[in-house]
Amino acid sequence: MKKILSIWLLVCWVLVSSAQEQDSMRQRMDSLQRELQEMKMKELVLRNALNESGRDAREDSLRKAEQKHRIDSLRKVTPGVPLIIEGDTLLYIYTSLGGDDPAHRVEAVARKVTQIGKSLKLTTDSMHIFVSEYTDDVMCGEVVIVRVSDLDGLWNGMSRRELAEEYLKILSLEIERLHADYGLKAKLTGLGWAVFLIVVQVLFFMLTARFIRYLRHLIVEGVDGRMKPLVVKGYELMNIHQQKRILLFLTRVLQVFLVLLQLFISLPLLFSIFPETEKFTWNMINYVWSPLRDMVVSIVRYFPNLVKIVVIVYVVRWVLKGLRHLSNEIAAERLKIDRFYQDWARPTYQIVRIFIIAFTLVVIWPWLPGSESGIFKGVSIFVAALFSLGSTTTIGNLISGIIITYMRPFLVGDFVRIGDQEGEVVEENAFVTRLRDIKGNLVTVPNNSILSQQTVNYTAAARDGKGSIVHSSFTFTYHVPRETVEAYLLEGAARCKLLEKNPKPFVLYTALEDFYTQYEINGYTKETARLFAVYSELHRNIIDVFHEHHLDPTSSHFIKVTEVK
Repeated sequence: MKKILSIWLLVCWVLVSSAQEQDSMRQRMDSLQRELQEMKMKELVLRNALNESGRDAREDSLRKAEQKHRIDSLRKVTPGVPLIIEGDTLLYIYTSLGGDDPAHRVEAVARKVTQIGKSLKLTTDSMHIFVSEYTDDVMCGEVVIVRVSDLDGLWNGMSRRELAEEYLKILSLEIERLHADYGLKAKLTGLGWAVFLIVVQVLFFMLTARFIRYLRHLIVEGVDGRMKPLVVKGYELMNIHQQKRILLFLTRVLQVFLVLLQLFISLPLLFSIFPETEKFTWNMINYVWSPLRDMVVSIVRYFPNLVKIVVIVYVVRWVLKGLRHLSNEIAAERLKIDRFYQDWARPTYQIVRIFIIAFTLVVIWPWLPGSESGIFKGVSIFVAALFSLGSTTTIGNLISGIIITYMRPFLVGDFVRIGDQEGEVVEENAFVTRLRDIKGNLVTVPNNSILSQQTVNYTAAARDGKGSIVHSSFTFTYHVPRETVEAYLLEGAARCKLLEKNPKPFVLYTALEDFYTQYEINGYTKETARLFAVYSELHRNIIDVFHEHHLDPTSSHFIKVTEVK
């Protein structure tokens, strides 16, 4: 019984144990299945995540490739904004950042680099790169000098980090260079050199003043025995005192020249010590060098035209010399040309000379320096307008002088009457004619007025014919016989030594008035230069004859009653 019970219990226990094991196995299987499902889900999630990340990476890669291609094409037409500090181009910025366009970014970077580099104290160890999520910042201490974005890297063909490191290297070197030129050490060194140059320049001024005093003392006291008056062909052109004054003046000029030369050398050196004033050095040098350089360049470029002008002027000069020699030969009557008077020689030469010179100016005008400039043309037009408007009378006198020359109404030395003026012609030029009257006064008559007035040439009549006739009128009452008056007038004329004897003087009856007869005595004379003396002698002799015969050459409008009876 016990065995049966034990066996039964054993069987029951085995059955229970197997049932429990089956349950635990089932539970374990369920757990494994759940874990497998979770792992499958995770696998699906991971695969989806991997698919998504791969697609994003491919899209980012394609997007970046497209941006790079677009930037490469834009770089060919977009020059970028250069960062220039004191004439040196450091880098280029192509893109905007944070609302600032490339120009404003470059301006800000230049201002910060200049401010940091020119500070009296500087530690370049403070230069570093600060990396943020979107930019890499190149900084000096707490100051951000430039921000570098991914787009900046793409424009420069490198990563953002690489571009920031390159910017850091470039800007560090530039800041160190600026500090070396503008820092405290550079200022102290420049101040020392400036003091040295000023002291040296003052010493040179003192030496120059002492040298000039020595020269003046030598001129005043040391050359008395060695200086002689400057004499040219017996005429004392300059005495010793005048020579000393000129030499003393030249010493003043030499002193001013030496001082200006020293300042021209020392001032640029002084200004070039400090970078802040260095530009004044080049300005001062350019003020002197630029005109000299331009002058030399202009002369070199103008030299071919100058040769042409010299050749033309030289040929014209010899042509004028030949014409002047021909004119002198005609004027001296060594060369005679039919119907060409000797007094025409010099005026003709002057007219031809003017035309040749004018033609020469027309030929060389395009080769004159600056002839194509607007200023040159404006001045030429102004001078021409001024000449034409202001010289109407002058041109009229000139043309009248030419006409008078070839009309030959008188010659120099002729005694003429022009309008109300009488006198000897002492000068005849292109604009005026000058007469010397009987009182010795010099009368100037414009040539323009000569053509509009009556001209009488007494000398021409005496030179070409019997002589010039002088005449004078006298009146006598009718009770004086005509024969008596005529005889007395001819007797007075016969006594005149300045009248010609052949042809003989003659009397004309010029008027028969109510109470008297008017007689005119006429005589020939060749002393036309002394007409006033001829008239004076004629009148004196006639009065003497009348007085000798007790005849009064007067006519009265009143008749006495006794005479009527």
